Amino acid sequence: MPRRVRPRTVTVSALAAAGLLSAANGALTGVGSAAPAPAVPPDTKATASVSVTCPFADPIGSRALTVETSATLPAQAKTSSAATISDFSAKFTLPRDVALTLLPAGATAGSLQGTVATNISVHQSDRAEKVPVPLTVAATPLPETGDVTLTATGTVPRIAINTIGPVTLDVTAPTLALAAVPPPDATASTQPAPGIACTLDPGQPATLGKILVLPKAATTPGTKQKQQTGPGGVSTLDDPVPPLEIPTPLALVSVLTTSTVAKLGATVVSDPAFLINGLFILALDPDTGEIVDRKVTGSTVFKPATATFLGFGFVPVTATIEFLPLDYRDSKLIDISGGLHDDPVTGEPVLDTQLSVIARLSEAKVNGVPLDLGPDCVTAEPVSLDLSGPYDPFSVGHIRTDPEKGFVLPAFRGCGAGGQDLNPLLTGMSSGPGNQAFVDTYNLVPCVEPDQTQCPDGSNPPSPGGATAQKTQNTQKAVRKPN
Repeated sequence: MPRRVRPRTVTVSALAAAGLLSAANGALTGVGSAAPAPAVPPDTKATASVSVTCPFADPIGSRALTVETSATLPAQAKTSSAATISDFSAKFTLPRDVALTLLPAGATAGSLQGTVATNISVHQSDRAEKVPVPLTVAATPLPETGDVTLTATGTVPRIAINTIGPVTLDVTAPTLALAAVPPPDATASTQPAPGIACTLDPGQPATLGKILVLPKAATTPGTKQKQQTGPGGVSTLDDPVPPLEIPTPLALVSVLTTSTVAKLGATVVSDPAFLINGLFILALDPDTGEIVDRKVTGSTVFKPATATFLGFGFVPVTATIEFLPLDYRDSKLIDISGGLHDDPVTGEPVLDTQLSVIARLSEAKVNGVPLDLGPDCVTAEPVSLDLSGPYDPFSVGHIRTDPEKGFVLPAFRGCGAGGQDLNPLLTGMSSGPGNQAFVDTYNLVPCVEPDQTQCPDGSNPPSPGGATAQKTQNTQKAVRKPN
């Protein structure tokens, strides 16, 4: 039956032993009386690798272990139903000297077995509950040399989640209870192995995966929703009910932009920027609870970038290029809003968005000699960027302009100072079609360490042109053209 979790003030293990697990109204997790509805998207294989410190008895002392957890997670679940997590296992390698202390005195060969007690931390926003997961380590012989790798497996209680929206599952530190496998002719009763309560090393991600929780359908699809008009009266809502929108704030998202200008043969790479007030918004049908729309909103500031190129193919030029909002005189923030759909071939989420920005040139030098472009050397019309590509709002995204169409860089205006009109020069040198724009997004791991070098991997955005950024650009998938 589904696992139910009481508020934190009650001891979960005591209630489990008494068979009295229940959920308070409004708790994050609770009982699902019906069987879980089949997930529309396929189940996914999730993994998490964390480092833990385990205080073994003297003379061994504390040792660092790496625990690799894997499981199969449903992509979606419904409120008042239970989500099933399957194929759950935790694998770790026990150093040989530690393993030998668990064998009879003087023994150099044998097998180990035991149990591993761990929890899955189920949390959403500022609420969290822990679901106990008991695991068993089958008899595993020590190799002739080297360390021994142990795998603990077990069944995760079905989890019913009462709150709509994305729910995060984190792994926790295990408690190990390991001992030598007794000989077949042993007659004396074996005492339970003492538990070694490991602790999770700080400053590392521990997320196993996420499950999207949708509302259970309140009405039968195809029927009209009704509401009370007064005492004893019922009326039919003839006007369509608007979709129920569920916003989820996005974590710290780094944005890397790269542009190419065809006429100049130049590539412009900006420093990392960040998505501000980012939201992932689910729109649900109020009758069926099915997803009818997905979108991402937020704002960003594209940082100025310096480009070096050959004007008209032979004049060395450097200039600072900026992409600004249409109201750039009053604001620096560029609003972003895009819709998500699933690619019909790969099934992966794809983001489609359209940006209208103003391009500005400044701080130009020709052959090393400064060229005063004035304070307002901008495109006479907005630059229209139609971007599309694979995008996960909680991980990474790689969107770009159409590989064939690209975008048009309009003519320039307001360029020049001291009576010079540089508009024709800059327009003839750079404006035209066939340019490309690439936007890579990375969800960053929060880190509060004063020394940024001590932050875990994923805390800092990849440097422009670095190995990580280059790898993602090289593996960008071809995007479907907008309908």
